[in-house]
Amino acid sequence: MSSKDRAMSSFRTRLCSYVLLLLSCALVCALYLGTKEMALYSEEELLNASVLHPLFNTEEHFAAQYWNASLRQRERLDALTEAVHRTAAGLRAQLGGRGRRLGINAFLESAGLIGWLRHHRSQLPWDSDGDLGILAEECRSSGATKQDFARSLGDDFSVLKFACACEEDCEGDNRRMAGRVAHKKTGVCIDIFVYAPVAKQRHWQKTSKYSQIDWWERVDDHADFTFPKEALLPLQEERFVEQAIMIPANPREFLSWEYGRCLGAHVWPWRLLLYTDPSEALHLILTAKGAMLLLGTSGLNILPGFLLLGCTTAATLLLRKGLLLLSVLLLSLCESLALLLRPDWCSLRRMHLALVVVLWAVGLQALQGCIDQLWCQVDDFYFSPRRPKSWTLCLLGHCWDF
Repeated sequence: MSSKDRAMSSFRTRLCSYVLLLLSCALVCALYLGTKEMALYSEEELLNASVLHPLFNTEEHFAAQYWNASLRQRERLDALTEAVHRTAAGLRAQLGGRGRRLGINAFLESAGLIGWLRHHRSQLPWDSDGDLGILAEECRSSGATKQDFARSLGDDFSVLKFACACEEDCEGDNRRMAGRVAHKKTGVCIDIFVYAPVAKQRHWQKTSKYSQIDWWERVDDHADFTFPKEALLPLQEERFVEQAIMIPANPREFLSWEYGRCLGAHVWPWRLLLYTDPSEALHLILTAKGAMLLLGTSGLNILPGFLLLGCTTAATLLLRKGLLLLSVLLLSLCESLALLLRPDWCSLRRMHLALVVVLWAVGLQALQGCIDQLWCQVDDFYFSPRRPKSWTLCLLGHCWDF
C-alpha cells in the first residue's frame, strides 16, 4: 500500500471514529428532545397528567357538547368507572311505573376487559373511553328503546344513540356501535356493541379445524371480530373497580380472538416508559466503564474519552426507565466501535469491552419484558396466529392473497 493510500485509510478511520462520537451525542439529544414533552415514567405521573397529553388516545373518545378538557387522567378514570357501572345498571334497570325490566346484561369487553385482566380488576391507567357488550337476542326480547334507556340512566347521563342494531350515526366505524352514553359532567363516553351468532360463516370457519365450533361475532365490526361462543357465554359476575359487573366466560380466550394472545402492555409507549426499570447493577457498570475510559487515556486522547463519558452521563441525567436502557446500550455499542477504530484512545479497551458485554447482558435482562412482548406479537401474527391470516401482494393492477 502506498503512503498516499495509507494516509487516506487513516483519514477514513479517524473520520469514522469521530462520526461515531457525534452519533453518540446526537442519539442522546434526539431521545431527550423527542420525548421531553411527552414522557411519563410512572403510573402516578400518568394519572396526574392532563387528558390532552399526547400519549393518550383522546381524539373522538368524548362527547364534544359535554367535554371537560381540564380533567386529569385520574378524574377521567373515575368518571369512566362511574359511567361503566351506571350504564350496565341502566341496561338491567326496572322501568318505573311500567312493571318490567330492560333485562339486558351488559358485559365488559375490549380495553375495559383488558384492564380487568391485567390491572387487578381495574381500569387501564391510560384508558380514554369505556366499552360494554350486549347480546342481540336479549336486547330484542326486552323491547328496549332509546327513551327507555335514557329514563333508566337519569339526568347525569345522555344517551347519544341506542338500539339493538345501529340506527343513527352509523357512518364508517360508528356503525359497529349500537349505543353510546355520555357522562354529562365530564364528556367521557361508553360505547355499546352488540354480539350475536355469525350471520355468515367465513371461509376459514368451514374448514375441518373450525367447522365444529359455534361461532359468534361483534355485529358490523370493521375488524371482523369473531370467536367461539364458549369464550363469551355463559356470562359470569365479577368485580370491576370494587363493584359487580358481568364479564365473558373466558376473558383471556375472548380477548385473544380480537387482539391476539399477546395481551401485555405494548412495548411503546407504556412498557418502556412505565414498566421497564434499569437495575442498580447497570449504574455500577456504567460507572466502571467510564472509569476505564478515563484511566486508559492520556494526552489529547483524553478529549474523546471525556466526550464519550459525557454522552453517557447526559443520558443518565436526562432519560429514565426504558429510554435510559436503550440509550446506554446503543452508546456502549458506539463506544466499542470507536475504540476498535482508534485503539490509541484507550489503553484499557479490552477491559472496557468486557464491561460493555456485561452491560448488554444486564440491559437485555431488564428489557426482557419488552423482548418477550415483541416476540409474542411476531409469533402471534406470523407463525401461530389465532385464526388464518392472509397477505396481499399487488403488482401492476393485480392482487393475490396468500
